[in-house]
Amino acid sequence: MGVIAYILIGAFDVFAVLVLMLRLYRLPVRDRLLEKIVFAILAAVASYFIRIVIEIPMIDTAVLMLLVILFMRYVLEIKLFYAALMSSAGMSAYVAIQLALAMGYMAIGGNAQAVIMETHGYKVQLLQITAICIAYIVASMMTLFRWGFSFIPLPPHDFNIAVNYEKNKGLLITTIGVLIFVSFAMVLLLNYMIVLLVPAALLSFGISYYFSNRRDLQVD
Repeated sequence: MGVIAYILIGAFDVFAVLVLMLRLYRLPVRDRLLEKIVFAILAAVASYFIRIVIEIPMIDTAVLMLLVILFMRYVLEIKLFYAALMSSAGMSAYVAIQLALAMGYMAIGGNAQAVIMETHGYKVQLLQITAICIAYIVASMMTLFRWGFSFIPLPPHDFNIAVNYEKNKGLLITTIGVLIFVSFAMVLLLNYMIVLLVPAALLSFGISYYFSNRRDLQVD
């Protein structure tokens, strides 16, 4: 039963990340919904294998990032640059939500590092479920009020048209930096740097937001 609960909550977790990524850039969630649900389940299974079977939790986030980018590129047919941009912005936002909750838990005397590194137990599940609910609420508000950026074309993309990297230089540098940060977030957490991770995650998302907003205001 523990394995089923882990994978089920993990699937909702991954799907929440996907929804955040898509709504940040005003892309539809319901299109290819079955494929997204299947991907969320498979990614949760991969997470279980990494964290429980081979016991290397520090690479979990980096592997998820890679899987999401590949899923967007080859299943949703989104250009690689845009897939990486969406993944970095969405993941940094979701990591910020999780870390803020962990900081709140620490404020009331809990050991956030111990909880986050747990693989079972009601505390880590409660933290996950709370983060998932917040992500869905934020995504719903973005849909309701039509927030988000609109410069990424609706998929499937035409891969014969190259991305103008000169125009997107700021986004490109930001995307690479945020991907590196998010990929190593779990490593930093293992070294008890959660106090530094929260402002770093907020800064990462803020920079992504700034350059996305600048790009959104440009006329192609």
